[in-house]
Amino acid sequence: MKRRKAIQTIAISFSGLGLINHCTLTPSFPPIIEETDQSLLGLLTEAIVPSKSSAFPTPETRMEFILNQIEGALTSEKLNFYKKGLSIFKGLVEQTFSAPYENLDFDTQNYTIERALGHPGELGFFMQKNRQWSLRHFMTSERYMTEFFNYEFIPNRHLGCVPVSL
Repeated sequence: MKRRKAIQTIAISFSGLGLINHCTLTPSFPPIIEETDQSLLGLLTEAIVPSKSSAFPTPETRMEFILNQIEGALTSEKLNFYKKGLSIFKGLVEQTFSAPYENLDFDTQNYTIERALGHPGELGFFMQKNRQWSLRHFMTSERYMTEFFNYEFIPNRHLGCVPVSL
């Protein structure tokens, strides 16, 4: 009789523990970059290297790749530097052209990118990181790696019948 009661108690406690773990919520963290700024970053990176998802497929979109890079590759000081460069870029574009970057024509957008890439400080850091990550995203696509780099995804390729000469 005592064994049955012990087994029942253990079963009830485990089911209760499972229910408690199932019902807890994971805390959601605020996004590193606001959604309006994410659309601006998407336009900037598309202007730097246009993505052709059908020709050069990648597991994630360029924006997901860049957000992962921002989250994982930047220290808190560099993240603040990057965000300051983003705000400087938005302010300069609106101050110079009296319009947001999204409303500018193609040639003006390219002109602003070229000018910002050569700028020192936060603005230059912001643009250089976007350029670096856009190129990295393109250059790590499977088609680019296999066709242009002749990279083989299988490590230690085995060539069975290769003559060995001394």
